[in-house]
Amino acid sequence: MTWPTTFPKPVVGIDRRNVLTVGTSMEMLDGALEAIRELRLKGHKFVMLNDERSRQMQDVEIQNDQLMKIFGDAGIMSIDTIFYSIGADKHDIFVKPSAGMFKRCEKEFSHIKFSKGWYVGHDIHDAKAAFKVKAKPVLINPTEETQKKLNSFANKKIKKVTRIYDSLADFVATL
Repeated sequence: MTWPTTFPKPVVGIDRRNVLTVGTSMEMLDGALEAIRELRLKGHKFVMLNDERSRQMQDVEIQNDQLMKIFGDAGIMSIDTIFYSIGADKHDIFVKPSAGMFKRCEKEFSHIKFSKGWYVGHDIHDAKAAFKVKAKPVLINPTEETQKKLNSFANKKIKKVTRIYDSLADFVATL
């Protein structure tokens, strides 16, 4: 299949950690690269919004460069953008569950509208951030602790709209 030149379908945003990679490593989860390639071939916009709490900017940039090479080697010819936050303060507007990264992404890339798309993460902060920007929250293989938080009374509105999948590939198959 020929790589698209336009991506007219809604955005799929993801958090790298535990959705694409095993934790903070660069070890790819089974089927993750194929899932990214598939969602692009289906015409979806694709962005990464990553919390990189307390990491050094230089280390994150090196890892992002490695990721772009891995994407290219896997036949993923383009993505829309990557945003990340190295902040550790929960009051930082760019640290999830705050929506600062999402709003900045929409401001800098006017074709990205999270309210029409999805945000895929692995923990409650990802689901809360998605909910705040009116994206459809998706959790990949959430921990028991995350599921407990999602099931709490305080998060009942978020739980109602959050979808849970075992893998990114399982989610992409529904698009």
